[in-house]
Amino acid sequence: MKKNIIAIIIGFTIHQGFSQEFKTETGTSFTKKNNQEITHITFPSAYGFMTYSHLDNVMTDNRKEIKLTKYDQSTNPIASSFFNLPKLGQRAADLLKVIELKDRLIFISKAMDKKSGKSEVYAQVYQEKENTINPYKTIASFPIESYSKSGFYKITVSPDQSKIAVYASMPYKKKTKEKIQTRVYDINLNLLWEQTETLTFDAKKVYHEKAFVANTGQVYLSKITDANKKARTTHLLEFNGNSVNTTTFSSDGFQPMNMKLITIDDTPMLIGFFWHGKKSIVSVGEGDENNGAFLYDLSEHTLLGKHLWKEKQTANNLKSLEVIDCKIIDNDIYMIGERKITKNEFRKNGNQSTMELDYYHTYGASILVNFDTKGTLKSFTPLLDTVEYKNEKKEKGSITTLYFEDGLRLFHNDSKNQISYNSYFSQREIGFKKPVIKLKATDLPRYWVIPCLLPNSLKKAEGYNLLYYISNYGDTYWLNKMSW
Repeated sequence: MKKNIIAIIIGFTIHQGFSQEFKTETGTSFTKKNNQEITHITFPSAYGFMTYSHLDNVMTDNRKEIKLTKYDQSTNPIASSFFNLPKLGQRAADLLKVIELKDRLIFISKAMDKKSGKSEVYAQVYQEKENTINPYKTIASFPIESYSKSGFYKITVSPDQSKIAVYASMPYKKKTKEKIQTRVYDINLNLLWEQTETLTFDAKKVYHEKAFVANTGQVYLSKITDANKKARTTHLLEFNGNSVNTTTFSSDGFQPMNMKLITIDDTPMLIGFFWHGKKSIVSVGEGDENNGAFLYDLSEHTLLGKHLWKEKQTANNLKSLEVIDCKIIDNDIYMIGERKITKNEFRKNGNQSTMELDYYHTYGASILVNFDTKGTLKSFTPLLDTVEYKNEKKEKGSITTLYFEDGLRLFHNDSKNQISYNSYFSQREIGFKKPVIKLKATDLPRYWVIPCLLPNSLKKAEGYNLLYYISNYGDTYWLNKMSW
């Protein structure tokens, strides 16, 4: 018995000797000047990082500012700079996307102005080394006559981040065919090709479609016709600068829903979720129906894998799933799907409704799908349950996925709205203790608290056992460094 106890102690000691543990250092704190302000971490390294901040969902201001701040490895601010998004007439452009590269940020924004009769897309490049923002470049433009029939843009980036595509649906005109404009740029904003087409589809004010661009520059468009009918069909359009090729994407028992373009061995593929199409109209109450996951080879126009949820508990609340991340590791594909629904209603002041809107954001349920690169299903793993956040509190929702130390690591907030961590497909576990933050005496009666995570803020420094992220409790935000 004594020998067994000694053996257990030795075994435990050996295990502990080889284990790792996240260590969090809580640094600089800040409060927001505006509830709609969003801060993102970028350029993480062993020497520090940067942030860029902007206002979210502010559509009508005639001045929209981006703030850039450099921090050292102890999260102390070094320097800040500011720049404005372009203006068209009296309206400042709306920020559409920020492309984060190794040495630069590309800010993509859009503006339209009835007086000028234009709708335009702009690109502004921030160079990290020079700490400069280049003059804006117009990367797409078309004429408009009114705001209600102004057309729209889709901005997409290739999986290897070498190509940027701007797909434009031209302004709606009654009893005409749909007209589109596509432009593809390299990462230095050199125009590679452009294409204008009149499609065979009737023009509409709203389209159910999603655009993608491959590493080689081809642009793909998934387009749904008769979206709420049993005759619903998904078409796949391919643009190459010279022509457009149209094929039928959906089939009996397979209606593709939200998806993402990935590349496997230089082959472009679409991966995502599908609906089996057995009902005449897609459910819209608590989200669109999803019945499984798929993998589709674009080069061969072949459905490699189509897999239905296998258990009732797995399918529970798996509706309106978005592909929020997809990682390809050797012969494995790890895809994270999460339900995302946003509803709004007029804000009430007592018993009276005002003209202001409150937004309610639902996250979850979520699921982890593991395919091999041939489309064979290896596992479905249910993840988080449903949680709802109101207005700007949505920054606490969703999941961030990182693959390191031979494992898939998921960071999110738990049911108590505290930072949490899970590990999957790993033989090398990393321990995790929730960080505890000491508040100021004026914040009593609570003196020590466990903060929540802003999942989309988390960034890993390449080549180092180092993460940076933003945490929050009450009105206070902290910049944090996590190492192991």
